[in-house]
Amino acid sequence: MNKKFIILSFLLFCGTFSFSQNVQLIDSLHKSIKSHPTEDQRKFELLSDLAWEHRWANPDSTIYYSQKAVALGKKLNLSKGLAEPLNFMGVAYNYKGNRITAFEKYDEALRVSTAQKDSSQIAHTHNNLGRLFFEQGLLSRSYEHFIRALSLFEAVNDLSGLAYTYQSLAALYKLQHDHAKAESNFKKAYNIRLSLGNTRDIMSALAQLGRLFQETNEHDKALHYLHLADSAGRIIHDEINLADIKTYIADSYLSKGLLQEAEAICLEGLNVMLKKNAVRMLPQAYLMLGQIKFTKGELGEAKKYLNIALTMAAQSNDLSSKMDAYYWLWRLSEQQHDKVSSLQHHNQYLILKDSIKDLDLTRQVERLQFEIEIQRKEQENQLLKANDEKSEAIIKQQKLQNIILIVVIVFGSILGFVQWRNDKKRREINEKLGQQNQFIANQREEIIQQNENLFRRNQELSDLNHEKDTLMSIVAHDLKSPLNRIKGIADLMELEGKLPDEQKVYLQMTKDATQAGLDLIKDLLDVHMLEENAAPNFSNFDISQFLLEKIDAFGPSAESKNIHLHITKINNDEVRIDKDYLNRIVDNLISNAIKFSKKNSSIEVSAGHSSSDFWISVKDHGPGFSESDKTHLFQKFKKLSARPTAGETSNGLGLAIVKTLVDRLKGKIELISEQGKGSEFIIRFPGK
Repeated sequence: MNKKFIILSFLLFCGTFSFSQNVQLIDSLHKSIKSHPTEDQRKFELLSDLAWEHRWANPDSTIYYSQKAVALGKKLNLSKGLAEPLNFMGVAYNYKGNRITAFEKYDEALRVSTAQKDSSQIAHTHNNLGRLFFEQGLLSRSYEHFIRALSLFEAVNDLSGLAYTYQSLAALYKLQHDHAKAESNFKKAYNIRLSLGNTRDIMSALAQLGRLFQETNEHDKALHYLHLADSAGRIIHDEINLADIKTYIADSYLSKGLLQEAEAICLEGLNVMLKKNAVRMLPQAYLMLGQIKFTKGELGEAKKYLNIALTMAAQSNDLSSKMDAYYWLWRLSEQQHDKVSSLQHHNQYLILKDSIKDLDLTRQVERLQFEIEIQRKEQENQLLKANDEKSEAIIKQQKLQNIILIVVIVFGSILGFVQWRNDKKRREINEKLGQQNQFIANQREEIIQQNENLFRRNQELSDLNHEKDTLMSIVAHDLKSPLNRIKGIADLMELEGKLPDEQKVYLQMTKDATQAGLDLIKDLLDVHMLEENAAPNFSNFDISQFLLEKIDAFGPSAESKNIHLHITKINNDEVRIDKDYLNRIVDNLISNAIKFSKKNSSIEVSAGHSSSDFWISVKDHGPGFSESDKTHLFQKFKKLSARPTAGETSNGLGLAIVKTLVDRLKGKIELISEQGKGSEFIIRFPGK
């Protein structure tokens, strides 16, 4: 459900295709503004148009020109249209991922358009708010805004706005699996766009209908609309979007068993993507080609294209395409009876599947936080409205008093009558103020109730997080026992001997995989234990003896890769620190150094002290860290650019544990590294 929601949101609000900027139109608008120096309504319209054209590729430019348009509109005191650039700013902030600021701009646009009685902009604002809530999964709220927008667009006969709103409603029904209503609304949007004659919009509407029928497995209908979209794209020479459509057509051909046609049109689209360097589209195109080759039984070609898709998806961090690539490579390996590759690809597929589930959970939390923030904003707006009403009442009172004063001075002869009128007006105003004060008191009570609700929601989130930690700990403990039994059985089988070479390979793979699982469980338990904030247990011990024992313990691991592990500098000093914490820190640093160092290299360990601290250094001559790696160095489960040199496993927890332990001991970590030239970690602790 969450994965489909993300895809639908992308198709609806970023367009079915990768629209690019209309460079010619943008240049023309720039020239018009330069040749139109006077500040009048025409310049306001040009700035708004320029802001709109920049929205796809340069949302920051949209914000810049919208701000200029708003400033000019206020200066000209426009009676209508001022909400349009505010709506454009909201769209730009939404594209940038700043949902709260987008909501604030839409709310401001709604207030301005309502004050100016600008029905068209009120409708556009409701449609934009509906889209914003739809993206965050707040479907009931998005539906309310779409229906309001639809009613207003019909009232002002805004066909373009009607088409966008029908498209929004169609996407909402599609998400709810109400395909009949989704089809009806998509067709309404298509018919309107057909009447308006904008070929690019027609192409988009046709492609959306095609994708809808693909999801319902009505591939004949899907091909009908996709071919029409292809024809529209040829008219406007939109090669990139045509290439994307060809991938969809290939998908339907594959589903119908038309393998030759599917391969031909998929290759045609892929060639355009490569020519235009459309990197975002390439993983799906290569995946589709790999599936076609797999279905045709051309397993060698299928493997080649699936591996290319895997590489492209990894470069663009496209987790969904990466997971699909591993899935098809797993099936291909099973077809080739390659058990080793099949096991590897299947494991990678399951890991990515779990990663996407975790990502979906994170997005659910973000959507909940967005909903809470929006509720808070709306409460603040209600309070501001109440204060504005109170201020207006006060201003009216002051104006009335001034008028009465003038009347008293000019018409002294009728002073008694004026006094009576004044008293009467004051009583009315006081009653109104009393009503306003009562309204504000009611609002205050409602805000207190909302704050209590928010507190309860936060407590529920805290309890959920605690339950997650407890569950992780239980699962990790329960997994250790069966993994240890598997490892023990493998050791017994190895001791028995007399195994064929192929079975020895499988047995070693079983032992390696089991040990990797045990290591991961150990790190997970360490992380969980550290998050419990246990206080360090300080003791005195000799640092030189401690490091000599570490070198001796890691000697076999280093020798297996012909790595020279040695101490370059050490003093016979006694230090006071938590020995268990220090043991974990040094174990992780030396283990990482061995894991990522090449054979026939060296690792130097040293220690020393100054007047204010003592330090330990672990230096290797491995691949080092890039500038990008350094920004993610101590994040949990974050795998960096370097890879183990002898097939060892890496779960991305080691440096996160080191950072947590060093912080607990009030120490500091220094990294001296340059990519390709090795790295040195220096840990400094306060005190001798």
